[in-house]
Amino acid sequence: MGRLPPLVWLVALLLLLPTPLGRALIDVLGGVALVLLALPVILGGLGWIGWKVLQSRMQVCPNCGSASLQATPVCAVCGSAFSTADTAQASRSQTEVDSTPASSVTIDVTAEDVDS
Repeated sequence: MGRLPPLVWLVALLLLLPTPLGRALIDVLGGVALVLLALPVILGGLGWIGWKVLQSRMQVCPNCGSASLQATPVCAVCGSAFSTADTAQASRSQTEVDSTPASSVTIDVTAEDVDS
């Protein structure tokens, strides 16, 4: 094994001795460690906030169901106009569809043996 360079011994000595320079070095290393540990949490929080802002600016087309930003007056997929009346009508029709009993819209499938 080789010898450690003198700089490593100097840093170790500064960390072990209770001198002002040693305490300053410990404070700097602690600050760097804190930033490295807190950075993913901060970036994750900013990403979540950005995602929520983006979601609040999205609107869904009542005709085709595609999502687009609120800045566009018409749907980029089907070309229908976005309006509050269309949205209210679509939500009412969706409520009517949702109130239909499942037994009237399901298809009953029976298995049969086929002789070949």
